[in-house]
Amino acid sequence: MLVTRRKMLGLSAATMGALALAACDNSSSNGGSDSGSDHAGTLVASTSGLEGKFCPLFTASAADQDVVSFNNITLLAVDRMAEPIYNGIEGETKEYNGTEYTYTAPANVEMVENADGSVNYNIQLRDDLKFHDGSDVTVDDIIFTFYSYFDPTYDGSATLYSNDIKGLAAYRSGMSTLASLIGNAGRDNTDFTYFTQEQQEAFWAAVDDGGTKFAQEIVDYMMENGATDVASAAAGWAYPGLPADATATDFFEAIGAAYDWNFSACEAETAGTALSELIPEDVYAMGTQGVETGEAAPNVEGIVRVDDHNMSVVTNGVDATMIYQLGINPCSMKYYGDESLYDFENNKFGFTKGDLSKARGLNGSPMGSGAYVFDDYTSGTVHMSANENYYKGAPKTAHLNIVESQEADMVTGVQAGTLDISQPSYSMEVEEQIKEINGNDSTTGDVISTFLHDYRGYGYMAISANKVNVGGDPASDASKALRKAICTVIAPFRDSGIRSYYGDTATTLNYPISTSSWASPNETDPGYAVCFSTDASGNPLYTDGMSDEERIEAGKAGALTWFEAAGFTVADGKVTAAPAGAKLQYECKIGAGGQGDHPTFMILQEAKNAFSEIGIDFIVTDIANASDLFASYQSGEAEMWCAAWQSTADPDMYQLYHSQGSTNYYCINDANLDELIEAGRQTLDTESRKTIYKEAMDIILDWGVELPCYQRSECTLVSSERVNIDTVVPDQSPYYTWKDEIEKLELK
Repeated sequence: MLVTRRKMLGLSAATMGALALAACDNSSSNGGSDSGSDHAGTLVASTSGLEGKFCPLFTASAADQDVVSFNNITLLAVDRMAEPIYNGIEGETKEYNGTEYTYTAPANVEMVENADGSVNYNIQLRDDLKFHDGSDVTVDDIIFTFYSYFDPTYDGSATLYSNDIKGLAAYRSGMSTLASLIGNAGRDNTDFTYFTQEQQEAFWAAVDDGGTKFAQEIVDYMMENGATDVASAAAGWAYPGLPADATATDFFEAIGAAYDWNFSACEAETAGTALSELIPEDVYAMGTQGVETGEAAPNVEGIVRVDDHNMSVVTNGVDATMIYQLGINPCSMKYYGDESLYDFENNKFGFTKGDLSKARGLNGSPMGSGAYVFDDYTSGTVHMSANENYYKGAPKTAHLNIVESQEADMVTGVQAGTLDISQPSYSMEVEEQIKEINGNDSTTGDVISTFLHDYRGYGYMAISANKVNVGGDPASDASKALRKAICTVIAPFRDSGIRSYYGDTATTLNYPISTSSWASPNETDPGYAVCFSTDASGNPLYTDGMSDEERIEAGKAGALTWFEAAGFTVADGKVTAAPAGAKLQYECKIGAGGQGDHPTFMILQEAKNAFSEIGIDFIVTDIANASDLFASYQSGEAEMWCAAWQSTADPDMYQLYHSQGSTNYYCINDANLDELIEAGRQTLDTESRKTIYKEAMDIILDWGVELPCYQRSECTLVSSERVNIDTVVPDQSPYYTWKDEIEKLELK
């Protein structure tokens, strides 16, 4: 679902820099037509967070990923509900919101469970696909792409190498990067089997100089925000455990070790000075320089070539998440690799194992097979032109420019004529602004047309089981009762707080999953319940027709029964004493910019008064800088916090809630929950998985570690004056937006 700080910083651009098309004066190009062409004009799109990594293998930020999506095809497509399109060549027709839509894709995919428990993913590729240089897209390009992701030196954001593909582990063994060998060997190593003394000396000199400066920048930032020394700064940055007299060099060594000394990955730790500018180029390259350390399989047994347009990927067992990993962008082996190094039968896959330098070197000059051909990236603008050979048909709009822009331009730019499409952060304020511009009290009019869909994620309040418990036992019934008491007080404030911030463009959420997911429980499903709506005896707190005030009073009364169940002393409608290990004061941190600007801020402020009335001091701490909030809960320091997850297409819960999950900041550790999460991965039946995840969510709510708060909307604004609205994708969803049918979009 989401990610640790270390992974998150690579993904944070993807989360916060979501494409918001618009910006730059296009009056000279929009609406114009190319002589002798069916194409017309230029669509100008704005974005934020362009990093210039446009090779599909290494792209990271959402802005760069959008450029990649226009420039490339995706092997596996999904529909509006994120369900895979298995028959992409012929096309599949599926219903959404009462309307049937047909989806096509570059390939057919067939899943076959074998008698030995393995699973074949049989891929049939269309035979009319062309790269932008005119060459055919074949299975060999897909195999080259797979092996690039499988390479032991691969350092991009994709995790295909972590799937249980037959023979993959054996292929990836026997090789490490030079930097990892030196770094993990330590400063005093005298065994120069895999590296020379000169390389070792250069490495540690770079760590002492450039690495120290890099870490010091983080320390300085953290000390400006409350840290007192390097150790506390590191702890606040999710690197606890450094000695009290730690230096910035010690801190950098901890960072390096966390990333196995991959310097390009380390760079994600801060948005400040680039590590590549502080460490000499030859040492920096050690982070991706492959060194053979032992024997390895010559190939990945589970990658099977049949012919130019057919292949199979074989996994050792059922993994429901694997199908989505097939949504890769096929990369041209001729362009990103070396044709002379490709011979499938003789275990040659288009590059020398351990050397992806050619593909890395083309990050700024991509070549794909998508709807638009990449022209250049200059002065903050990506220029692209229509691909005449696109398999879905040549785009109706001749040119697409993607330009860095500011949030403030997203609405007014459409009005002024400098934007064609934008995606601002949606709120009541934005809604009123659009209505005023249209002059018809509607978000769709003669100036702007607004398309809304659920955000692919949700807002929540979290409680650390390790920080909020009774008697030091996070899993005890008393500890669960304490956390449920807290949630029961806050829960009834959600409706009014969300209405005041989002109006009718957001809804109150009762389960820890986005409503955009197919696994989200529906109100008509058996067992559906409003979360934290009973007392400790299981009696319902609310009845139909209750006012907000009555629900709040009922919530306080119900919470007192949970406090009693947790071992607190309750007398005359108030909590008067706490059991051992618990207390009468708790703090919730929220990143509201230091100004209360957050959809959950008012909810917490109102709940603070209710807590006070029943004897609990509930502290709401508004943190101005989002990175400080992240650090507080990722380091395990925060008791409670508010944030939002961005969900993946698959509802797999491992990362967030499994006891071994990398982002299990809730510190939930439940064997039954672990078993359910693992079971959810081991079946391909959607209905069975939905039942499993509902049971898992009930356990999560019973632990009281998460209060789901809101499901908000995202919007796409389209210029009614310059864009033919009839050509914009209808019924947009988090998984299917205007970008998915970019070839159909026409300018007036």
